[in-house]
Order: sequence, then structure tokens, then C-alpha cells
Amino acid sequence: MKSLVSIITPVRNMAATLQRAHESVRSQGCPWQHIVVDDGSTDGTPQVVESIAEDPRVIAIRTANRGIGAALNTGLHHATGDFVAFLDADDEFLPNHLNSHLEAFLAHPDADLFWGGLEVVTDHPDDVLVPDVNAGFGFISIHECVTQGTLFVRRHVFEQIQFSEERVCFHDYDFMQKVQSLFRVRRFEEPTYRYYRNTASSVVDRLKANWPKSTPEE
Repeated sequence: MKSLVSIITPVRNMAATLQRAHESVRSQGCPWQHIVVDDGSTDGTPQVVESIAEDPRVIAIRTANRGIGAALNTGLHHATGDFVAFLDADDEFLPNHLNSHLEAFLAHPDADLFWGGLEVVTDHPDDVLVPDVNAGFGFISIHECVTQGTLFVRRHVFEQIQFSEERVCFHDYDFMQKVQSLFRVRRFEEPTYRYYRNTASSVVDRLKANWPKSTPEE
């Protein structure tokens, strides 16, 4: 299935890991374009973006800092693939990530979106626990959560739904809530996305610190 996949990476101040993320894109075995949206970085990220953009398959965009939702939507505006995938600047695709998803779409032609399939890198066992956004309190395994990086989507979905550009904490959860009532969503089980939960600047860790462990009544 030789479909072009547009891969969107929003990045802000991730100079140390962006090259690694891009190299994992280069290892993929199908046609791709990598859209890197620098959301107002103040470190060495622009230099890394300039370097990887020497590859003509890379589209490099620099914007003022507007937040991850706006950065994702900017990337979508430039996407030309039949499918859209996402890659955080501190994560990696395993070599079969794109092809495995394209095969899943062949097997399930009714599907509009796949999610799931994490290989999680942690320093501590409880790093796999993340806020249970659906309940509003407590924690669940990240393997049970919709995470932006694992979304693999037919591009036509974004003609109706895009990411919120408000400063929402869980933009991927917000996006999925809108999608699942209009489109056919399936879970992807094979762990082909390497998710680093031990990144020093983890947003999840900052959220966990203030997340209620139980309901106020308990």
C-alpha cells in the first residue's frame, strides 16, 4: 500500500531529541513527508530543524508560540498525504510503524482512525500511570489512553474536525471526543510507537502533581 503519509511533529525547545525523532521517520518503509512546526522555540531547535529540512521530504515551519493545538493545525494545513500520523519531538517511531498502520487500514477499510500501540520507556513503574481525564480524578495506565502520537488518521477526517487551539491540557482527549461520534475509530494493538515518559520536560508529570487522586467526597 504505497500511500503517502504526512507526519506532523509540533516542537518547542526540544533540540536534544528532535533529530532522534526525525531519524525514526527516515527508517520508515513507505512514502512520507515530515512536517515540523516549531512553535516559537528559544533554544537550539531552529538549528536542528534547519538541518533536517535539507531533506526535501521535510517541510519546516516556524511560528510564534501559540500552543500545541495551533501547531498541529498549522501542520495539517500543509499535509498532502492520504493519511496523517503524529510524532512528538521526544518520541520515536519503530521501523514498522507506518507500514503496520497502512496494513491495518487495508484489513479494515471502514476505519477512519486508529489509536494505540505504545512501547513506553520509563524510569519508574508508576510512570505508566497518567491522569484519568474521563473520570476527572485518579490515574489509569497510559496504554488505555488516547495519546496524540499514536493517532493515525485518514486525512478527510480533518476536513471536519481539527484540534482545539485553546490552551486545553489534554488536546488529544478533546480531539477524540469530537471524532468518535462522527467517524469509525479502531484500536491498534501492535506497539510501534516508542513513548518516552522519562523526558525531563514531561507535561504529564507536571499535570500529575496537581491531579486529584480521588473524588472530593472520598
